[in-house]
Amino acid sequence: MLVGVRWPLLALLFVVTTADAQPAKKPAFVPIKVTYDAEHLDLDKRTLQFKVGRPADTADLTVIGEDGKDLSKVSLPITGKPADTWIPITWTQPANTRVMILKLRVASEDGVAQNVELIPWSVAVDHEDVNFASDSAKLEAGETAKLDASLGKIAEIVKRSDRFLKMRLYIAGHTDTVGPNAKNRKLSIDRAVAIGKYFRSKGLAIPVTTAGFGEEVLKVKTADNTDERANRRADYVLGPAAGTPPFKGPYLKVRVGWTPLP
Repeated sequence: MLVGVRWPLLALLFVVTTADAQPAKKPAFVPIKVTYDAEHLDLDKRTLQFKVGRPADTADLTVIGEDGKDLSKVSLPITGKPADTWIPITWTQPANTRVMILKLRVASEDGVAQNVELIPWSVAVDHEDVNFASDSAKLEAGETAKLDASLGKIAEIVKRSDRFLKMRLYIAGHTDTVGPNAKNRKLSIDRAVAIGKYFRSKGLAIPVTTAGFGEEVLKVKTADNTDERANRRADYVLGPAAGTPPFKGPYLKVRVGWTPLP
C-alpha cells in the first residue's frame, strides 16, 4: 500500500496583486521500488537482502511460519543507505520451525511506503522410492504401499499449512544411464506421471505438476549404460501453487517442461 504524502496545515494569506495568483506546485510523488531475488535470501542464516530504488528510512520484516503465526518481527533503520545497494536484514526464530512467508515493508519519512511479500517455502517429502521394471513406467502392485506412505506424508503437510498457502505438488522423475538419453527423458516423464495419477486416484486434491530429468541429475554418479537402482527415482516437492518449481542446483542446468496433471 502506498501511503499518501501528509501536508502541514498552513495559514491562509490573502494578498491583493495585479496578477492572478498561481496555485503552489506539489512536489513530485516518488514511489519506493523494492527489489530482491532468491540468490540474496539465506534461510539457514536468517538473512534477506533487498534494494531500494530511492532513499528510505525504515524496513520492517515479519516472518510467518507454517502454522500462520509470526515467528519474528524486526525493524531496521536504513536512513542514509544508498539506493540500489544490497541491504541485509536478519531475524531469529524458534528451533524446529520453517519459514513460510516473509513480509517486508519499506517506508520513508515523507509518508511513502512499499510492501512486498516473499514465499520461500517448499518441502521435499522424504519417501521410499518406487522400483520400476527396466524400461517401464508401470506401477507394480507390490510398490503401491510406498506410494501410500508418501501420500500420507504429503497429506499431513497440506493439512497443516494449506489454510495459509495454496500448494502444488511437483514430481520430478529420473532414470539410470541405461539406454539413450532421449528415451530416458521420456521414460522419466512417464514414471512421474504414473506416480501423480496414483496420488490423484487416492484423493490428492491439490494441483500436481510433473517433469522428467532422465539421466541428467544422477543421485549416484555412474558411467553410461550402468544399471543403478538409486538413480531410478522420483522427487516429491511441495511448493506454492503460484510460484516457480522449487528446484535448485543441478536441476536448473537441465531444460525441462513442467506439465500440470489433468
